[in-house]
Amino acid sequence: MRDTQSLYIKMDGAEYKYSSPRGGYLLYLVTSEQMQEFDKFTIHTLQVPGIVLMDHAGKAVAQEVAQRNPSTVVVVCGKGNNGGDGWVTARWLNNWGIQVQVVSVVNPQELQGEARLAAEMALAVAVPYEVYQMGAPLPNADVYVDAILGTGTTRPLAEELVQLVRDVNHVSAFTLAVDIPTGVNASTGEVLGVAIEAAQTICLGAQKLGTAVTPGAYFAGMVTVADIGIPVAVAAKNADSMTTWVTPDDVRRWLPKRTSDAHKGTYGKVGIVAGQMRGAAILAGLGAARSGAGLVVLGEDPLGGGEAPYEFVVRRRSDAADPLLPFADCRAIVVGPGLGDVAIDLQRPDSAWQQALRNARQGGVLDADGLLGLLTDSNLLQHGRWVLTPHPKECGRLLGWSTEEVQAKRLTAAEQLARATGAVVVLKGYRSIIAAPDGRQCVNPTGDASLATAGTGDVLAGVVGGLLAQGLEPFAAAAAGAYLHGVAGELTGRAHGQAGVLASDVISHIPHAIRQLMHSLPGG
Repeated sequence: MRDTQSLYIKMDGAEYKYSSPRGGYLLYLVTSEQMQEFDKFTIHTLQVPGIVLMDHAGKAVAQEVAQRNPSTVVVVCGKGNNGGDGWVTARWLNNWGIQVQVVSVVNPQELQGEARLAAEMALAVAVPYEVYQMGAPLPNADVYVDAILGTGTTRPLAEELVQLVRDVNHVSAFTLAVDIPTGVNASTGEVLGVAIEAAQTICLGAQKLGTAVTPGAYFAGMVTVADIGIPVAVAAKNADSMTTWVTPDDVRRWLPKRTSDAHKGTYGKVGIVAGQMRGAAILAGLGAARSGAGLVVLGEDPLGGGEAPYEFVVRRRSDAADPLLPFADCRAIVVGPGLGDVAIDLQRPDSAWQQALRNARQGGVLDADGLLGLLTDSNLLQHGRWVLTPHPKECGRLLGWSTEEVQAKRLTAAEQLARATGAVVVLKGYRSIIAAPDGRQCVNPTGDASLATAGTGDVLAGVVGGLLAQGLEPFAAAAAGAYLHGVAGELTGRAHGQAGVLASDVISHIPHAIRQLMHSLPGG
């Protein structure tokens, strides 16, 4: 039995286990350009013929289809190598006695290179086919295989392919996409007008980034990865920058060890700026405390007041010239949750708040209204270790984009905001994206609809701030914070049901998320 490494990915409330040979190639989320380089490395450096890789790919897809025990299968093939994979799939299914038919976008004689060779091999064993005619009904089948367009698609589809995609989406069959659903940008997840709505996508060699982030993830369905002989883990070492999943092993490695001789100073002091909506700041503070920070300082407006958790140290922000003075001895600060009127000062370039943030060398988290200072000065965060936690609307406001544009191009939005501000960005939402100004990116697989309730964003800001206070560098704090916050949300949903969850419920499950992580075996 081969030694394996596993990665669990959550999709629509279900849990899927990905296993791969040791080396963890399933951790990688590759762009179209990176996959092309890996293909070239395998073909030209390792001398593996392209048709061999295509045969491995088609056989892997055929095996996935055969597991569903279909009576009939239709494979829809385009004119490129993705179509070639489809022809190989049809040949293997035919060899196994499964009734299969190819619907080809072009006459097989018009194909080129390896795709033509794949088609000729299929036709040699009498695989039936028809050429697609716009307006003609598609054949009935139990399973449809989408092998129309592959990872090179970057432009809206031609009119004929738009109609073909719509036709496939209207059939009442299980649809499996080869490598990437047709119409999804494999590098960004952007949908190019219309796209195949797949129930499953089988990625070849490595998972394509566009299937991991939204909106592409919504069209990919369940994602599995087939090892077709491309040494992704080896080739990735020479790549400039690789996007990965945030994994349990990552978070376990980043979290500080808890030692018997530790005290509250060992795990850092985090400051929470409290504004008019004091409850949001308290939620952030509790998130920081439950993530392991040694002490939480709640810095209140001079006119503020009311009951605070007994464990918090409460200080007044009485120095108008330096509103962050109460946090001078803190390793990290969280600015944003529930600020209220303070947000007005944050937008004034000459305000004490902006000057204080420029000089805040410890850094911390800017969330919600705390992000407003960046509208007037994108270079506000000149010192310190900073993490921004915007939701899509806030990200769009900072970039000058609409919310819809951000959601259509989430990877690009997170990357541009990180570079513009010099801070690590957590673009919140399903499959939150963590982007660093140096080009590092990762995608968080945890979290579900349990987190769709007021205050959970404040909790996330606090968790990230608490991890910064414990000494994690910003990228690690952001990624680990998003991961633990997501797991805590899932645990809360299991305990209470997803509807009716409160942010305070999520807070109570953060220690359970950490315990579950630290007590689980490495690799899943």
